[in-house]
Amino acid sequence: MSKLKITLEDWDYTCGDGCCTDYGTKLYLNGKLLEHPNPEQWNNSYIGGDVETALQAVLKELGYEVEVEQVYENGEG
Repeated sequence: MSKLKITLEDWDYTCGDGCCTDYGTKLYLNGKLLEHPNPEQWNNSYIGGDVETALQAVLKELGYEVEVEQVYENGEG
């Protein structure tokens, strides 16, 4: 079995006058910065902060087609 190295890199940015702050988490697989599974909507700076998005990105990079189903406590999904 081969080993995969997943790296989550937190970042933050505050503009020069301090009025705005942004932050996120980048996701690397074996040293490669992964693309967001939905690059038309989001860049990869926010990929690691959400479990669903991170899983989709890793599995897509490994060649899998991914469908995620969320099931909530009340049975809705």
